[in-house]
Amino acid sequence: MKKILAGAQNYLNNNCLITGGHYRIFYKNKSFQENLNEGTINSFKLAVSLYKIAKSRKLVIDLGILINDMGASCDESECDIKNLAFERESYRLPSQYLEILEQEDISREIIMIFWEKHARNRGKKEFLKRLKKKNSDIFGEAGGFFISDTRGFGKIILTRTRENDKYGVPACPLIMAGLNLEQNKIYKSSINFYYIANDNLMNIDNYFVIEKGKRVSEIFGAGISVNNIYFNKLL
Repeated sequence: MKKILAGAQNYLNNNCLITGGHYRIFYKNKSFQENLNEGTINSFKLAVSLYKIAKSRKLVIDLGILINDMGASCDESECDIKNLAFERESYRLPSQYLEILEQEDISREIIMIFWEKHARNRGKKEFLKRLKKKNSDIFGEAGGFFISDTRGFGKIILTRTRENDKYGVPACPLIMAGLNLEQNKIYKSSINFYYIANDNLMNIDNYFVIEKGKRVSEIFGAGISVNNIYFNKLL
């Protein structure tokens, strides 16, 4: 943990967002349950620890978390959020996270929650805006719409076409780009901790799409400096 924190401190500056603890909510029988494990909890602990370091340096900093509230991962076609009145406004973080905040004397009220559904909608909005521009660099092929990245990733999928939507459903890179674009309205940079071991595949099934999303947001003009830190061993 100390080694990860030492490296992460190099990215600290004013007007920065620190996130960790990303998880997915599962909906069943008109109720919901968070998908947590030791690794996701550790990633939240890392974010909290780095936040404390930043505050000790008198930096202007925020602490946040990304929650997948869509009822499906971004690669799944069906959503199981049916007949459930899920209220984001009254949502409380899991008790494990609240205990960490209490131990560190951090108010739960300061946590910035970013919802994956909102990120998906923002990504789709930016996609449509760019697609409709003259000489757009977005192009359609069998199965979806794509954009070319000349700096490493090559062709990046943005949406997967569906019969009832000719423009398609946002794929993971576009959703993560939407998240960065949302955060770009507030922050100059972000530091994000992700636990990517096999026991966390239900939350993060492919971390390459997170990096592709970062690249898409850059192509779309986001100025935020996104620093993603991955670890696959329990701390």
